[in-house]
Amino acid sequence: MTSSTSPNEAKRSFSNFYAEPTPHGYLLEMNRLGYQIAEQARQYCVTAAEILAEENPGWPIRMLDVGCSYGIGSAFVKYGCTFEELASFFSYRAPEDYAACTAAMRMWLNVVPPKIEMGVVGLDVAENAVKFAVDSGLLDCGIVKNLESEELSEDEIAWISGCNLLICTGAIGYIGENSFDRILPHLGSSRTDSSGPAAVMTVLRMFDIAEVESAFNRVGMEVRKVPGVRLPQRGFADDEEMQGVLSVLAEKGIDPEGWESHGVYYADLYVAAMPELVGKLVESMMKSDNERSLFASHVAVASAKSPNELTLPVE
Repeated sequence: MTSSTSPNEAKRSFSNFYAEPTPHGYLLEMNRLGYQIAEQARQYCVTAAEILAEENPGWPIRMLDVGCSYGIGSAFVKYGCTFEELASFFSYRAPEDYAACTAAMRMWLNVVPPKIEMGVVGLDVAENAVKFAVDSGLLDCGIVKNLESEELSEDEIAWISGCNLLICTGAIGYIGENSFDRILPHLGSSRTDSSGPAAVMTVLRMFDIAEVESAFNRVGMEVRKVPGVRLPQRGFADDEEMQGVLSVLAEKGIDPEGWESHGVYYADLYVAAMPELVGKLVESMMKSDNERSLFASHVAVASAKSPNELTLPVE
């Protein structure tokens, strides 16, 4: 059945916030909506980084954050920040003046040492967001480009070729096969890592990953869904967004009961790597709890942060 409403039409756009020079407005709105996907995904990104370090001792980790916005992924993965810490910093300590704000962010990062030693390259279409992330020190360099229709420059290819870990926590659906076809042939290509690169991706259940998976397959990488992991992203902005998403899910034959029906977006976790490494990634990320209890724990977390203060049942 063809959906009368596309997933991107149903989902609220926050492009107006990404156009602002600093993250103040974006973080305020995300805090209101109980945003948590990047923080929820952090442990899995860290696990992937640790495995790559084990497989290639002595070689540095360099991360490509696809859909980096204001460098939030770097703040979570590299520096171990929590969303609450970020929201509080920009609410009470970071000035709204651009120069003063980026200086305050750099000062904070100098005080908070990285949890993982890594370089970070960011990719996003939001020019102001990427500029802030670079100027504040969250990114080493940033790529501002719509790879659905634009080609990478030689410099951008060089930056990507030095990366061995790709993360994408929420951008799939806005970006697709074309973007990954332009990224993946170059990912890690200048490195001599024996394991090859790896990727960690969260994909909202309303989006289909099949075409993106094909792009990984074309470069010899295998994509696997991690069993037993389903992560809350954020609460719906309003009833209209919720009903639109529920409609999309229903028309795709995806049962939202117990998940999106309670007012929260959910994403599945995927990893990608060369065949000889992908199994190790999946095994390391699987929880010892059974699937039902793990899912229930994520529902409880989403309930606590839902903007509508919903009480969700624990299955």
